Amino acid sequence: MKRNLSLSKKRQIARTVLQGLHGFQHRWPERTEVYQALDGIAKSDDAIFVMLRGDAGAGISSILEEFSLKFHDEVIVVKPRIYSSSLNMIGQVLHAIFPFSDFRTYKRVPKSLIECRQAARKIIIFDDLDIISNQNSMEEVIFDQLHQLARSLGWYKIIMSTRNKRLLQRYSKVIGITSMVIPVSGIIPAVNVKTVVQGFYDWCNQHYGTKAQPPCMSRFSKLDQDMPIDRIIDVCETLYCSELLKAHLDFNSKTITFTGTPLIYKFPDNFLDLRHEIEHNAFT
Repeated sequence: MKRNLSLSKKRQIARTVLQGLHGFQHRWPERTEVYQALDGIAKSDDAIFVMLRGDAGAGISSILEEFSLKFHDEVIVVKPRIYSSSLNMIGQVLHAIFPFSDFRTYKRVPKSLIECRQAARKIIIFDDLDIISNQNSMEEVIFDQLHQLARSLGWYKIIMSTRNKRLLQRYSKVIGITSMVIPVSGIIPAVNVKTVVQGFYDWCNQHYGTKAQPPCMSRFSKLDQDMPIDRIIDVCETLYCSELLKAHLDFNSKTITFTGTPLIYKFPDNFLDLRHEIEHNAFT
């Protein structure tokens, strides 16, 4: 670690990394295939219903985020909000196009309206419909209104993601619209975990001017197994920041600094404690 970084600068870097704003993206083969499929959909002229399905930690959100950035002039990103008794997906799309901040005055044309008309945004992204799937009868409402959007004169391309089996079952029954299901496992084989870890450290060292050393793989038994990409990144973020801020934990009467000589240690046992300790140091 470079010595010329002040504590304030280190805490600033740690806050960025812990919030997932570091920008590191590992492109394993499956991610590349999914992204290429979405890229082809964006460049087509047809209306289509697309569902990305995968378990928590599969990296779907990061894939959609990268996709949204590339096609930002064509994409409407909708983050569904929960209502106690009703749900209006079309209204949420309109809110995504016309943020409340644009309606402080009626004496001008909202900037979002101008951008929408100029860019002709036709791709609507709903990331993680699971957060509203537990509402009473919400699945039926969701697909009724998304069906209206897909069949409207706007010829929208609608891209969704879910882990909920009921939503997938309803999705499979949608008729009259071209549809596609893209499975995303997000699992990195054990033999490639070290490559992801090294790539993360190289990325952060380059971007933040640090010289942090990746942990020895023999420390962590779980890193000998296949792991979801998001879990690996979470581990990397935590361990990188633990070295950055010199955070440590006491375990079996030993001080664990996660640097230096390898220790026989299973990271899940106290990993959350370490994360909390680092967050306290970075944000407090």
